[in-house]
Amino acid sequence: MGTIDRKELREEIEASGAENIANDTGGEARINRWIQQAIREICDHKPWPFLLATKEGKAPLEIADLGHVQAVSDLSNDNTLEPITLNQALLGDPDLDSIGNPEYWYTEDGETIKIFPASTTTTIKVYYRKTPAELEDEGEPIIPSDYHDLIVTRVRVKVYKFTDNFEAAAEVLKDYERELDGMVHALMHPNYDKERRLTRSGRAGDYL
Repeated sequence: MGTIDRKELREEIEASGAENIANDTGGEARINRWIQQAIREICDHKPWPFLLATKEGKAPLEIADLGHVQAVSDLSNDNTLEPITLNQALLGDPDLDSIGNPEYWYTEDGETIKIFPASTTTTIKVYYRKTPAELEDEGEPIIPSDYHDLIVTRVRVKVYKFTDNFEAAAEVLKDYERELDGMVHALMHPNYDKERRLTRSGRAGDYL
């Protein structure tokens, strides 16, 4: 399957057994919700490489699609900032008005990265995994096009459950899990060499 948008996904789902649901009052919105849920479920399954992103700027730095933060670098001072919670920042400075070279980062709302102590001149770089945006009909899923069939398969499970066809739902769920395993193998294990673990030998600068 090539790249398709939400409208085309919905049409394919309807053609695979959900036409009656689509024709019911609120049926199209229900299928759209299932599509969004399927995308989110697939994205949450593994730390997929297609979700990796970075953003640079002065703090506080707003990132609309911020998911899991992997690291925050202080580019101005060539330093990696450590994560803390808002409560930890408040314990150190109840007014959060300390100014200086930042040592830590935190977020209050899950969308804005702040630094502590604060600085208006420091440029930070945030390494993070994106959270999937709400799709519109013309919008394309964040999941690579080779795996758009997986979205359809997952929604078909929901369709069968909605119509109380639990036996068919169980069979399609097996298909979904098999397809998902294939996606994991292809995207999460690109290196066929045996993974090696670095361990210290005990001598300075020496690794085994």
